[in-house]
Amino acid sequence: MVSGIGASNATAASGPTPPPRNNSSNETVYLVKGFFPARFLPPGVSCPSRWDDFTGAMRSGGRVQETRFRKVGFYRFDTGCDVNLARSDGTRDVSLQELGRRLAWDIYRNYSSQGKSVDLVGHSMGGLIVRAALLGVKRYGATERWPDYIFVEDAVTLGTPHHGLRSDCWSWSLQCKEMQIGSGFINWLQSEKLPQSAQGTDWTLIGSNADTTVGIRNFRSATPTTDGAQHLVRYAKSEKIDHSELRVLSTGAKSLYYSNFGSSWKYTTNGAPPVHAAGHALYWESRW
Repeated sequence: MVSGIGASNATAASGPTPPPRNNSSNETVYLVKGFFPARFLPPGVSCPSRWDDFTGAMRSGGRVQETRFRKVGFYRFDTGCDVNLARSDGTRDVSLQELGRRLAWDIYRNYSSQGKSVDLVGHSMGGLIVRAALLGVKRYGATERWPDYIFVEDAVTLGTPHHGLRSDCWSWSLQCKEMQIGSGFINWLQSEKLPQSAQGTDWTLIGSNADTTVGIRNFRSATPTTDGAQHLVRYAKSEKIDHSELRVLSTGAKSLYYSNFGSSWKYTTNGAPPVHAAGHALYWESRW
């Protein structure tokens, strides 16, 4: 849809030399789902129910293979996940920073420590966990609680409230409170621009003006221009793309606004649907 240059390589302070950045035709992609809002039900969903439409569209595009996806759970009753960050807890009261820490360790142990990089996709609250993983490693990587480094080539968020939510998320758990505007967690995330991994990380933030969960009153929370993202995509309200459709919709040309490398917003009526916009961001290193 648009083109540009990729994020520059970065040199790790310790550990192996970062792998080269290239078009990610066979890189592992972590998929991190969002919050479980049902107030009176124990938290847990089927990871495939959240991501099968997304991975199916990626398979049909021929660029990323199914076996390269790692669907991430973090609730006690999540099922069908390739990795579950829950331990003896797995409730809505585990902090998002802690889930980011656990995600960072999984990436480090399985990939970064072997000199391999990964891509990350987070939907809704999942994008906050992705951002927390990268920021925590950057901020605290010299301590024993966090890995010294991780290699994340591309990071994509879909309907993520980077600047917090204006509305209740239907369950006043710790995770809900942390997502609110002005929370300590949101302030921590906002203390720096979008963090870079030791490899250099290309960020794409995707949102919709018709997203009633994040976008309708505060769409800039999903696609802020101030956080240093290399790429921003925001679907026009007329497309009626809601919060959940951002991670499943893969057909048709869409009206959207986009920005690359800090450019002013541009408008097109022939943009890619959300899943394929995410696919472009995951695949291309030097154009998008």
